Parts: sequence; structure tokens; C-alpha cells
Amino acid sequence: MKWCKDDRDKAIAYRLRRKSTCRHCGTRPEEWDPARGGDLNAYVPDVNRCRGCEQVQAYDASLTPEDRRELGRGIYIVLRRRREV
Repeated sequence: MKWCKDDRDKAIAYRLRRKSTCRHCGTRPEEWDPARGGDLNAYVPDVNRCRGCEQVQAYDASLTPEDRRELGRGIYIVLRRRREV
């Protein structure tokens, strides 16, 4: 597959932007740097709640040490749709 120059440029720009974005908070250094057009108070922390994450965390917390030994390493909890009856 051959990409046109415009598409290649966009893909490179997108990759560079993703690479400069913090994996934890999703911001980039220049957003906080006034010398680069940013603001030291660019964002404020807030709390969001996800019902799905709440369910996953509650189920994970309910597992006993015996459950964890029986299930073994490398497990993670996933959500699946409830089947209609």
C-alpha cells in the first residue's frame, strides 16, 4: 500500500503527538509550559466514575487468596453482556 505525502505527514504528526503525550494523564509538556504557549494551570483534577470499572474493581476485591491461587497468574476481570432470558 502506498500512502500519499499528505497522509504520511499526518501519520507522522499523529505518532509524534502520541509519543509526547503522557500515558497516565493524557497531557503534553507544552500544554503546561508558558514559554511554549501553555499554562501552568492548564487543567484541574476531577473525579469521574465508570460503572463498569466499579463492577470490575468490586469483583476483583471479592476474590479470596484461595480464589487467586486456584485461578493462577495472569488473570484479569472483563465485562460481558448479561444474556437476555
